[in-house]
Amino acid sequence: MPPLDKRIKKFLKNSIRVAPKISDKGELAELRAGLVSQYPQTRKDAIKKTIQQMTLNKDVSTLFPDILKNMATNDIEQKKLVYLYVMNYAETHPELCILAVNTFVTDAQDPNPLIRCMAIRTMSMIRVDKILEYIETPLRRTLQDDNPYVRKTAVICVAKLFQLNKDLCIELGVLEDLQSALDDSNPMVVANATASLSEINDMDPNVIDLKTLIQSHVSQFLMALNECTEWARITILGALSEYSAKDSLEAQDIIDRVTAHLQHVNPAVVLATIKVIIKNLPEVEISANGLTMKKLSSALVSLMSSPSEMQYVALKNIRIILEKYPEILSKELRIFYIKFNDPLYVKVEKIDILVRLVDPTNLKQCALLLTEMKEYSMEFEPEFVSRAIQGLAQLGIKYSDERFVQKILDTLLELVERDQDSIKDDCCISMCNLLRHSPSNEKLAEQVCSLLNSWSEPDAILRTDSAKCNYVWLMGQYPQFFPSLQAKMDIFVKLFKQEESLTQMSILITVVKLHSKLPGTMLQHVLELATQETNELDVRDMAMMYWRCLSMDNSEQLVNDLCKTIPPQIENTLDKFSPELLEKLLLELGTISSIYFKPQSDRRRRTITYQNIVKGKHIDELQDLAKNEIESKGNNDVLLDFDDDDDNGEGDDDDDIEMNSTSNGNSHLADLDDLFDFGTAPTTSEINNGVSNLNIRSDSSNTQSQNNPKLSSNTQDLLELF
Repeated sequence: MPPLDKRIKKFLKNSIRVAPKISDKGELAELRAGLVSQYPQTRKDAIKKTIQQMTLNKDVSTLFPDILKNMATNDIEQKKLVYLYVMNYAETHPELCILAVNTFVTDAQDPNPLIRCMAIRTMSMIRVDKILEYIETPLRRTLQDDNPYVRKTAVICVAKLFQLNKDLCIELGVLEDLQSALDDSNPMVVANATASLSEINDMDPNVIDLKTLIQSHVSQFLMALNECTEWARITILGALSEYSAKDSLEAQDIIDRVTAHLQHVNPAVVLATIKVIIKNLPEVEISANGLTMKKLSSALVSLMSSPSEMQYVALKNIRIILEKYPEILSKELRIFYIKFNDPLYVKVEKIDILVRLVDPTNLKQCALLLTEMKEYSMEFEPEFVSRAIQGLAQLGIKYSDERFVQKILDTLLELVERDQDSIKDDCCISMCNLLRHSPSNEKLAEQVCSLLNSWSEPDAILRTDSAKCNYVWLMGQYPQFFPSLQAKMDIFVKLFKQEESLTQMSILITVVKLHSKLPGTMLQHVLELATQETNELDVRDMAMMYWRCLSMDNSEQLVNDLCKTIPPQIENTLDKFSPELLEKLLLELGTISSIYFKPQSDRRRRTITYQNIVKGKHIDELQDLAKNEIESKGNNDVLLDFDDDDDNGEGDDDDDIEMNSTSNGNSHLADLDDLFDFGTAPTTSEINNGVSNLNIRSDSSNTQSQNNPKLSSNTQDLLELF
């Protein structure tokens, strides 16, 4: 030990701070002067100021050599700062990073485990190939380190190395060491190794067999589950959710071992536990499902006492679970009643859950929810009120009793009479849904139609495409309750071109359906608009089908058969998942997939790398490339001629003289147009000839007397499809 006076001198030297000199060259010069100071504390202060400037997004990369000189130190705090700087600016100075290799390798053997972790973590995060070439020895040594803290850091570094250089990672053989880490005695090492293997499997599923590894280490996962941190538990539970039990005994054992985590304070742990239980629940005997369902119900209810953001995630996951087990929360309806301080996104999700939870055989429960929904529909938030009105119709359809449906309709009528324009769209849609559910109830239809008929300008009152579509459908379905039917249809026909696709389709169908009650000119006009003035393919195809029917000999019978079709009765307006989608979402509870209702496999996008072979090419070179591409495809016929003229002077001289650049381009376009020539749209005379077959009055006698012109062959072929 050095003498006391030398130790005192050393302590004083390290504690001395020298004020930075004001330099005319700027702030970087002051920082550089502090970094090369003879006093350690002054250098440390300069490093802190440099990191501060770096976090403010200022460029301090020119100080890289001076920062690098301060890496070899026993001060852990200073070493952390230097490593942070090196990680940030290593790519800008890759040649200087080689100078830090010896320090990294030395620090990987330091007696302090914290320094060993810092060294291997920094080496694996520097995106410089020269550094990665020296990582083999330190990484292998830290993977076999005596300290579990170092080992759990090293296994994560394997995944980082795999992301930076997959071939090098496979060549070094560290993946075998990573797989052997699953047998480690420390639960944190097991959890980090599992997370690292999962990341590698997501990047390249062909490198390791993750399912086999999970199947052979289930017992290790269950033992480590109670001894690791909450985030490590999520990782292990995620691995267990991908394992399929061999028999009912093993499935029951897994459920018993993980059930205790349903009471965890972290909602993510609770959702991960629920995912494991639901995965193994079908394998368990039915007699044991009752107690498990009660525990799941309690866990889901506990999530509703979390913050609003977590409530939203929980509600999304509950929506998926209810699809599989609709009775799991049937007794917990009041838990999902909306509170005054709930944010809008939570309120909307709660309404959806309330409608799904209500028991359709329990009149008292449905009546209570009806009262609750009525109060919601009188709030001030438009989106919330709209969802509440939709919920009223869904509730009436779900209970499916005429007296209860009448109560729902009375509530909707009260809302419409409030003369609030913002809710009339939703009320119109909801009332039409109720009528589709009870098509034989004339009393309901008369009430709804009498109210909607009182609107003098429905096109101005209704704003959404769906509401206008339902209104027009209502006139076509119950024309006897609309005394001013022709006047109202005239309004919608005049605005046909301005309406959206659903409304246009509804107008077309309704006019054809009511052809005997409306003037013939209206049918003719609508068919003209639908075939010539719209860009919607569905509307145009529907109009072509009607036009074809009107042109046939048995047109009256065909049109009558089409008009007599009855829409199917609405049994349920709640969204449902397909069985395949539901099974995928149940395996991804607690992930982003459960929020968007899209499995991870559907959200992945293939990354396609395109080689830019046309950049910097002249037009002649591009023409040659295009020709070679066509010929390489085995296409002997060159569709487009890129030669502006004939160099040899051969060919048709007259054509060469007459063709200039513009005409040449037009001829090419004309050739392409011929490929898509399906004939012309039906003319007025053609449509009117079909209309005359139904003996509908027409104001134009000249049009009736004209013969139907011969259709083009392409048009005739198209019409044969109908």
